[in-house]
Amino acid sequence: MIKRIYLKILHKLKSLLQYFNRKSNSSIVIPPEIIDDSFRKSNHSSATTNLKFIFRADKTNVGDWWCPPWRYFQFKPGVVGDIFNPEFKISETDTLILGGGGIGSETFRPHLNRIKEAKANVSILWGAGVDSLLNRDGVLSDGEHDLYGNYFDFLDEKGIRVFSSPQKFNYVPCASCMNNLFLKYREKKPRNKVGVYNHKRVSILNADNPQRIPIEDNSGDNIKEKLEFLSDFEYIITNTYHGVYWATLLGRKVICIPFKSGLFSFKYAPTYCLDGSVRDEHFERAVAYEGVLEESRKINLDYYFMLANKYDLV
Repeated sequence: MIKRIYLKILHKLKSLLQYFNRKSNSSIVIPPEIIDDSFRKSNHSSATTNLKFIFRADKTNVGDWWCPPWRYFQFKPGVVGDIFNPEFKISETDTLILGGGGIGSETFRPHLNRIKEAKANVSILWGAGVDSLLNRDGVLSDGEHDLYGNYFDFLDEKGIRVFSSPQKFNYVPCASCMNNLFLKYREKKPRNKVGVYNHKRVSILNADNPQRIPIEDNSGDNIKEKLEFLSDFEYIITNTYHGVYWATLLGRKVICIPFKSGLFSFKYAPTYCLDGSVRDEHFERAVAYEGVLEESRKINLDYYFMLANKYDLV
């Protein structure tokens, strides 16, 4: 008994050390059906491991690409699949870790239903979000939005990036906060006043704007490039989830123009511009929060250790 406890402690310490020593890698290769990741051994396949990870494997959306927990934590050998891939097999003996990303929406409901019907032995949500309402042609009002829906009710463990009062599920921020680049870029001093970070499909400002405000968007998979941009400004105006989240982790002041309900689900809320016209009053109300990076990392580490111990994931 004592030996088993000792070995578990050693596993946890090893995992923690590997996490802190781990390097960021922006060139992960995606075969047609399985994403090859850093913990997967060459002699393992979806047929020989019961640990499965599913997320939206979209290299054209930097937030989606860097949100899954397998990028930051040590697990025993497993395989990773795209939630959009119907050929990715899930069996009743599997332990499934789902997330992160904004996969709680009607777009993803058929894929979530497929996962539900597979009846995995254990199903875990990690840092995913919900967008129950979407308006790409306008701005949402700050009314009562359904921040949860019923997308994830079937899962055994529900670690969700949605924060509310009262809290319905376990609050676990997006695991991308574990990327060590945040430690570097948070220390960078802003060189400019205002930057705009667009959603790639819903622009709030064009590159040829008369004020010549610098613009970036959430396209691609280069997180270093995005954090370099976000950290360059005192204020970030954005309409993307990770634009708000990452700028907040970096200690920047954030003004959000919301077009989807998930943008109202932050624990550390940005200043909202609800008519699409950013004015002096928005800059005056915007605040830089302290300690959000440390808190978000701690919550993710606590969640990891709880799951690893409960489900023997390491």
